[in-house]
Amino acid sequence: MADLNVFVFQCADTDLHALSLYRSGENLPDDAGAWHYRGCVLMTKQSLGTLPIDVRAAMAQLRINGLFLIQLSSRIILLCH
Repeated sequence: MADLNVFVFQCADTDLHALSLYRSGENLPDDAGAWHYRGCVLMTKQSLGTLPIDVRAAMAQLRINGLFLIQLSSRIILLCH
């Protein structure tokens, strides 16, 4: 089974980020503001572990909802470009 891509988005100029299984971002909350694509990682413990997140919680939410929201310093995500 191939690993899934997880797409990283940032909401406007805030520290709110989303991990989504949809490259289009169609499942991102509309009421949060404009979302900007920042990059992607594989949905593996190793790849998601490069971000300062609870990997177990992220993987569980991605499997259930296809989406995981998190507050991250904007500088962290620059590494995903």
